[in-house]
Amino acid sequence: MADVSAPITFIREIGGSMRDLIVPEDFIKDFHFASDEHLMIMLRVIGRDATKVRDFFENSEKHIFTIKTIESSHDEQISNEFILTSMYMDEGPPISIDIDQEPPMVRIILDFQVK
Repeated sequence: MADVSAPITFIREIGGSMRDLIVPEDFIKDFHFASDEHLMIMLRVIGRDATKVRDFFENSEKHIFTIKTIESSHDEQISNEFILTSMYMDEGPPISIDIDQEPPMVRIILDFQVK
């Protein structure tokens, strides 16, 4: 379960302009600081927003992100710059022409280091 009590806002530069992505708490599966310098976030996004999340994080390792949220165990606001050190992405069921097709889904594990 996630340790946040608010959506996470990710902000990064894409194509020369700042872009943001807001991920609701329902899609945040894990959020924790492994140390004072290392943050791990696991997302599981289902539905049409899965593509938007995939595109936002694709090819973004070593990029700088500003992350904003509220950590629930201490009710502490987090707003800091992080470098994405590694990422694992797994896309869910492929889009098909079946009548009972499953919605698109993406799982992403993000490892950040405080800048």
